[in-house]
Amino acid sequence: MRLPDVNVKLLPIKAHFFLMNGGTTPLTPYLTTIAKQRGYSARLVGAVFSVLPLTAVLARPIFGAVADHYRCQKTMFLSFIVVIALITASYKFVPDQPVDVSNERDETALTTHQFWLFCVFLVVRYVSNSMVTTLTETICLQNLGKDTHKFGQQRLWGCIGWGSVSMMMGWLIDWYSSGSMVKDYTPGIIVSVVFLLADLLVAFKIEDCQSDVVSTHIFKDLKKVFNDNKVVCFLVWVVFFGIFYGSISLYLLWHMEELVTKYYPEKYSSIKTIQGTLIAVKCFGGEAPFFFLSGKIIKKVGHLNSIIIGLATLSLRFFLYYIIKDPVWVVPVEILSGLGFALPYTAMTAYGSMLAPEGLKSTVQGLFSTFFHGVGVSLGSLITGYLFNELGSSYTYLVLSILALVVCCIQTFTIRIMAKTTKLQDNSNVNTEA
Repeated sequence: MRLPDVNVKLLPIKAHFFLMNGGTTPLTPYLTTIAKQRGYSARLVGAVFSVLPLTAVLARPIFGAVADHYRCQKTMFLSFIVVIALITASYKFVPDQPVDVSNERDETALTTHQFWLFCVFLVVRYVSNSMVTTLTETICLQNLGKDTHKFGQQRLWGCIGWGSVSMMMGWLIDWYSSGSMVKDYTPGIIVSVVFLLADLLVAFKIEDCQSDVVSTHIFKDLKKVFNDNKVVCFLVWVVFFGIFYGSISLYLLWHMEELVTKYYPEKYSSIKTIQGTLIAVKCFGGEAPFFFLSGKIIKKVGHLNSIIIGLATLSLRFFLYYIIKDPVWVVPVEILSGLGFALPYTAMTAYGSMLAPEGLKSTVQGLFSTFFHGVGVSLGSLITGYLFNELGSSYTYLVLSILALVVCCIQTFTIRIMAKTTKLQDNSNVNTEA
């Protein structure tokens, strides 16, 4: 029996994806609900979480350019893993908000040092995590060489790590909180630090394939990239996709807690277990299979068409969030995250790498990540937080469902127009040469 071929060089990358995602999942999905528990309104939380990606907007291009210019991307990569571990452990030292603040206006919360310490924790953790994500994707794509379509097969191990830990963490938090309405996230902090320290050891083994080519005309080369209409169009869809992604990743668990409080209060004692199960189903039932299959699908339908599929799926997911009243039934909906996130995210990452000139891989990958996380997710947080406050969580997802469908239709139309324009230009060039 012939054993399957295994690329040994990629094993540390797979292990890093598993451990890094397993190390961040004990807290990351729950950050908005932690803020909610501290007494902050959806509007204030939306404002705070819209600022976080903007910090990454500044950090990614700056650190990416430094990594390219000084060829120190692996050193930077390892350093940020250490920072995430340290800042995660430090959450135990962030004091709780005074009890009476939760019943006062947001303006009062803004005057407390507890609020600002919480914000510092969020900013440092977000920037560090975003840099590790960007550098991980860059290093992974460099190791893949021309096989960028296989990125999803590496990324799926992050999904496995995320899903494996999430279900256990949801139950652990409920158990450690002993049925209390106030959840204690101490088990999450401990598990997170252990995984991140293990990840640091594995990350040392990842091969550094950073190019020896150093761009001496970074802004000139970037101008060439952004002069391409296809790139500009691509970035617009990336921003919209980031908006929709942010409304799910930051607010879906909040929405579930709103549902359980309004319709099924008897289930609140086990809400973290339900949320952990949702994350596990999302990872194993939705994202992991499509991260594995994404290369074949992208080869068949193309990068931009993969994003269209993602937008159509998002519209359906938002509508289902709107009509479902029992949070338990939100869990199976997350199977759609394969088509709604894994496929288009892989397409965007691979496409960004294809567009990057040699010597600008970290810089351009940082810029594309900035449009998704920095601009898109930031707007998604601000818009969703405002709508949650004004319309309620269910009607917010109805609005987002309609918007996603409109954007999907516009993108489909635009791609057809661009394809016809390109075909006409090619025919014109042939006639001129003739």
